[in-house]
Amino acid sequence: MHTHKKTSHQISSQTMRAFPLVTTLFIKDLASGLAIDEISSDALVPTFTLANNITIPLIGLGSASGVGYLHVDSAIKAGYRFIDTAQSASWGYKENEVGNAVFDAKLRWEDWKTGEADDYVFVQTKIHPQDLGYKSTKEAIARSLSTLRVSSLDSVLLHKPRCWEGVCDHEPEGTWEDSWKALEEAYDDGIVRSVGICDVDDSLLDRLLSKRIKPTIIQNWFDPYHQDKKLRERIAAINTQQEENGQVKGKILYQAYSTLGTQWKMRGYVENPVFDNYILKNIAKKHGVSVPQVLINWATQQGVMVLPASTQISHQEANLNSFAFVLSHEDIDAINSLDGHPPGKRGQRSFHNGNEQGLDPSTIDPNKVDVHFINEINTRVKVYWVQKEGENQEKHILMGEMTRLSDKVNLDSFHGHEFVFKDGTEAGDGRLLHRVSVDRNEGRRQYFKITDMSGEL
Repeated sequence: MHTHKKTSHQISSQTMRAFPLVTTLFIKDLASGLAIDEISSDALVPTFTLANNITIPLIGLGSASGVGYLHVDSAIKAGYRFIDTAQSASWGYKENEVGNAVFDAKLRWEDWKTGEADDYVFVQTKIHPQDLGYKSTKEAIARSLSTLRVSSLDSVLLHKPRCWEGVCDHEPEGTWEDSWKALEEAYDDGIVRSVGICDVDDSLLDRLLSKRIKPTIIQNWFDPYHQDKKLRERIAAINTQQEENGQVKGKILYQAYSTLGTQWKMRGYVENPVFDNYILKNIAKKHGVSVPQVLINWATQQGVMVLPASTQISHQEANLNSFAFVLSHEDIDAINSLDGHPPGKRGQRSFHNGNEQGLDPSTIDPNKVDVHFINEINTRVKVYWVQKEGENQEKHILMGEMTRLSDKVNLDSFHGHEFVFKDGTEAGDGRLLHRVSVDRNEGRRQYFKITDMSGEL
């Protein structure tokens, strides 16, 4: 899959790894994020260069939820070159099976270093919070070395910065700071090549930045409803500053868990509200892709690494091939607008400034409406959802377009939604042609004939 050859046991900027896929976009790695650079026949997965000059893909396989040997093996064969695991079996991780799969594939870092392989799989593990403490962390590192069948660990994160009842079956020996000292020493000795921690807030980041060896990777919860913007902006600023100084050393990777919305089921939701979000579903439909592919594309454009777990080969391959389409600015704005506005749980309704936010249909069936717009104007018409942003203020989110007479756009909508229709032949923000409001009392399936009413608006 990769054509480069290694010249030494160190990975330098001259031996940066490429991650081609059967797609059509070339993604360029930038200091604080990513941007689509150009169309290329050698399409690449977006990448990020860590503080230690190791370049990794911005998509890996998460291995919680029972991902085992066969699933890791299929992911490696599909082209995955990053696997995230952990020591906690109670959270669904099978660290030993990850280690065995990578070992049998002969794609460990040491296989690459010694010339026995042209490539390697970067494996990240995480230390359980009950092993916080200097001595306990040293022992945990030794266990992972044995379990993963390696002489050095690609990346070790502290899974949580603290312990609490129900998570740990005994009091930890020490604190995360004691553990960090052990990680620093393991890094110095070459036993661990990257270090980091999960669930970081502003105050914890301040303390991490004061350490002798700063984090290479920070892993936090990130999805469309929980975008963690403040911390990501701080990390982006740090990375930009280092790049401006001509340094890679201080750069930090923001790595996400639960990007596809799995955290919400742990917070009382019967169904995953991310998959049922009508904005995301309509963007996916427009591009002919799945909601997970939309989210992976969107997240990596923000410079966020994603770790979707999957036991199905078809899903693994689809997730890895999420870069063959370009999200428009309107698409990205629409997804960004979901931040901080999760839907109501079952039996509840959730509103944001008068607009329901992408609710799971099972929670609000009484208000759900299938809307069908029919173009009766002999011109190109763009369809926008109206997002209320305050008194007398609104934002128009592009949902689709009708290119000719009698074309249709079908959407999942809800009571109280409004849509506007604009002339798609005009440059910029086209002339307003029509406006409609959705009223559930008119039926669960509604048809709107879109005519030119610009003289009345």
